Amino acid sequence: MKKKNIIFITGGSGRIGKKLTDYLIRNKYKCYINSRKKIKYKKSSDTILYKKDILDKKFIMPEDVNVVCHAASLTDNNKKTYLVNNQINKKIFEIIKKHKNIKKLIFFSSVAVYSDKNRGKVNEKIYLNENNNYSKSKLFAEKLFLNLKIKVFIIRIPGIIGTGIENNFFSSLVSKLKENRTVIIYNKENLFNNILLIDKLNSFIEQLVKKNYKSGIILLGSSKPLKLVNIVNYCRKKIKSKSEIIWKKSKKGIYLDISKAIITYKFNAYSTIYSIRKYLNKYDRN
Repeated sequence: MKKKNIIFITGGSGRIGKKLTDYLIRNKYKCYINSRKKIKYKKSSDTILYKKDILDKKFIMPEDVNVVCHAASLTDNNKKTYLVNNQINKKIFEIIKKHKNIKKLIFFSSVAVYSDKNRGKVNEKIYLNENNNYSKSKLFAEKLFLNLKIKVFIIRIPGIIGTGIENNFFSSLVSKLKENRTVIIYNKENLFNNILLIDKLNSFIEQLVKKNYKSGIILLGSSKPLKLVNIVNYCRKKIKSKSEIIWKKSKKGIYLDISKAIITYKFNAYSTIYSIRKYLNKYDRN
């Protein structure tokens, strides 16, 4: 019988790490959950909390681990974020390089690596945002980890929705509409698909754990981009909001080409409108 993967998750208390941990535990994976903070999770005989700072000298990855999901990261845009994230990623790199059993690394990067200069459609071949410390740290890590001699999957994460703690353009829009606040948005004709439901992300992570794909950078998002004006109007009607919408013009804005994820990695993407509808129906009832 094929041996079940044993997964080490960094950033287990974060909004993505926590949901991923819950998902993997429900699906009977043995998980080591790494977090400096106290976290609640569904305990099982196959779940081990590894409560130690990555930068601690005694930080290790147990010998039986064969897959690492690396989500630990500072997210502020300041010099400390850049320096600390680089230290964390170098430490993870060195540990994996010396580890005898780790076969796969799944690293959570971000669509923040794209610059405002990348107007219009972007894909895995288009970067770069060297003006932002958080983005610079993600780009540094992407290049570093791709030098490992194991399977490495760099996932550029869009705006995640459905975690209960969102902080992105779409969740902010919904929050303002619910509160009937004035909404200022740029570029009504721009296309937008920079959202991903957390359950879709988690199922894709499991797919990467189980399947034998080649290493690479993977841009995720929803399929079938919609114009911002259509998204705003749909949400406003669905929520029955009385918000005033003020449209302004700007040369900024991107939308995501996720064809590589769909074709090469068999990502079963939700459409943008379906993602929005499911979020509003299931996750945003309060």
